[in-house]
Amino acid sequence: MEFKIRLSLLVVTLLLPLWLPMYGCSSVHQADQATETTSLPQAAGISGMTQIDGNSYLVVHDALSFENGPRMSIITLSANAAPVFHPVTIDSWSHGDGRASDLESLCAVPSRSHEYLMAESGTWKGKFGRLFHLRLDTETKKAVILGLIKLPVLADNNPQQVGDQYESLACIKGADGRLLLLLGERGGSQRFPDGVIRWGVIDLDRHELVFTKKGLEGIKINAPGKWKNERTNRDISDMYISPGGELYISAAEDNGDNGPFSSVIYSAGKISGNFNFPVIADQHPEVWRTISSIKIEGLSGPAESVAGSQMSIGSDDENYGTIWRPVE
Repeated sequence: MEFKIRLSLLVVTLLLPLWLPMYGCSSVHQADQATETTSLPQAAGISGMTQIDGNSYLVVHDALSFENGPRMSIITLSANAAPVFHPVTIDSWSHGDGRASDLESLCAVPSRSHEYLMAESGTWKGKFGRLFHLRLDTETKKAVILGLIKLPVLADNNPQQVGDQYESLACIKGADGRLLLLLGERGGSQRFPDGVIRWGVIDLDRHELVFTKKGLEGIKINAPGKWKNERTNRDISDMYISPGGELYISAAEDNGDNGPFSSVIYSAGKISGNFNFPVIADQHPEVWRTISSIKIEGLSGPAESVAGSQMSIGSDDENYGTIWRPVE
């Protein structure tokens, strides 16, 4: 199925205008299969994003376990047409907790063509909190779950508390061939007021994820910028590692489903290549771009078809829908 969405170059030196097109419809979905429509379903906000190639992106949506609708989509771009949205079908989840609930992040697996990892935000009353390993067929728009791994549980989510809120993934391949997973806790809760990047070594043949004590403790990350409440802003909503190893992070402020929202993209440091201490964090991170009126939850590389773009963003603007934009 194909869905047209609009494209405009985001001029980040200005405030994002309120007339930016939002996308919503009242289409009916069955599980991961979407019926054809002319716009991105309002419920399918972009909650995580990674680049497939120069002009296509894989995104995840944060539908809960009891909600229908796609869990993943592909966005494809061309130089002379609007982007096209393709829902991805996953026929079988192959595990006891059923289909994904509250997917918030994903990353491509280095040196494994068409393989990706995507993660739920955390556990809910002891359920969910899973990291899915999948293979994507970009021609058929179908994905197959190859295995799953339980994420570390530092604090369960339940009616009494906000627990782990993992909003970002990054995958790094070491010189020895091992894979390191960076796991971004968003922060902004009483349990975790600061953003935290945790890291562990992942074995995708055995589907095991191992954290050292230091890796599980992680490193605190505080987003720069002006926030209405610095105790509740989300320091990490997604991460992007540039080809040169620079670590960029998006942060957002969520004042409820009707907003107003605000976001920044900031330079947080560099990737060291040392699996014991993989992130060299800037002591005084600087805002790279400030983007008002939207809640960025997807951050990825530039689109080849958009001259001047340096990164790409996707938003989850709750009652207002979602947008995808190149950033210059």
